Amino acid sequence: MGFAPFGVYWRNLRRISATHLFCPKSIASFGDRRREIGEKMLGDVRLLMRKHGEVDIKRVFHFGSLSNVMVSVFGKTYDFGKGEGMELDGMVKEGYELLGSLNWSDHLPFLWWLDLQGLRRRCRVLVGKVNLFVGRIIEQHKQTRITRFEQAKGVAGDFVDVLLGLEKEEKLSDSDMVAVLWEMIFRGTDTVAVLLEWTMARIVLHPEIQYKAQAEIDAVVGSRGSFVIPTSQAFITFSL
Repeated sequence: MGFAPFGVYWRNLRRISATHLFCPKSIASFGDRRREIGEKMLGDVRLLMRKHGEVDIKRVFHFGSLSNVMVSVFGKTYDFGKGEGMELDGMVKEGYELLGSLNWSDHLPFLWWLDLQGLRRRCRVLVGKVNLFVGRIIEQHKQTRITRFEQAKGVAGDFVDVLLGLEKEEKLSDSDMVAVLWEMIFRGTDTVAVLLEWTMARIVLHPEIQYKAQAEIDAVVGSRGSFVIPTSQAFITFSL
């Protein structure tokens, strides 16, 4: 959606995402998985502190955010230290590196055909990897797809299931599904991780904010290891 021209196609993609992925019911259906991811992040922080005495919080947020997106989009989590998880993380990092690269051809158009920096070549390679990776996930879902009937009975389907279940004029081609799914992964990972990192930095620089937020959480949730659940969020205003 981020690179699609405004029009009927863009509005259709936006409606599908808002209706099926970002709706309250869909978000609530993955609540338990998000809690598991949060618990793992806290466990990683404790382990790193015991082993090294310091934590690369950016890395923790990155993998936590990526895991959260993968649960919503593909319905599964990955071990980012090996296999498909490492491949996926590599593609995400490559995409952000390419997006942030200074392309001299943008400023000197007469050099575009030379591709002196190799950016177009790297983009083509990345697109091929993404098509192969996401296409493989789509094919797997086609074989084991959760039907609309099962979803109606309360079995949560991920976003791939939703896209495969679209009918008539809403139905997307496989190439469009690859583009939409990759957009969700790419746009939804570091945006959240960077926001959390900046929030933590602000808290560190302003201890009074930290004390106020901690006091509110302790008052509503307690200080004995309880988790913030949806019913608690209604009473937590400053921290959120």
